[in-house]
Amino acid sequence: MKRVLIGAIVMILVGITLVIPPALAEQPSSAVERLNNTLLSVMKKAEELGFEGRYQRLLPVITQEFDLPFIARYTLGSSWDELSDEQHHQFIETFRELSVVDYARHFDGYGGEHFTIEGQSPLPRSGMRVRSKLIDPDGSSVVFDYLLHQTDSQWRIVNVIADGVSDLAVKRAEYRHIMKTEGFSSLLNKLKQKIALYRGPADA
Repeated sequence: MKRVLIGAIVMILVGITLVIPPALAEQPSSAVERLNNTLLSVMKKAEELGFEGRYQRLLPVITQEFDLPFIARYTLGSSWDELSDEQHHQFIETFRELSVVDYARHFDGYGGEHFTIEGQSPLPRSGMRVRSKLIDPDGSSVVFDYLLHQTDSQWRIVNVIADGVSDLAVKRAEYRHIMKTEGFSSLLNKLKQKIALYRGPADA
């Protein structure tokens, strides 16, 4: 009888483990912590890595922790539905490269800064907000509010608000305006021009 009970308990525990994905046990702040840790390591080795090294170090973590396909689609709004599958792919990949290039360009040195996680709070539609700070040795700081949602049983970042400025809102307004006035090809070319511009000075 004991063996039967023990076996039943084991099966229940195994069943619970199988039903609840490990990612759901994570807090939303875990995604931000992984991003912060990578950014800090890149900053500390910025000169040694060079621009391309920073880019390669940041690419996997930004791809993993951000829901880039969702963000790319959201920035274009209803215009997204007018594009072909190939255009969707082109835009997402260009958007991904621009996102990583932008981080590699901005986090290009270290002066004793450190990151903190200040807390998290719920948002409508089951989203979460995680507040983080980048604090300089002199005590000044930049506040980052990360907005996250769950996808594929994982918390992923969908927007970054730096000192009150929403990155998603800025891109949404800019990209939609270009789409309406100049079209998709022009938007894609402008993003590629930004990538080239950001890479150029950083490699110089």
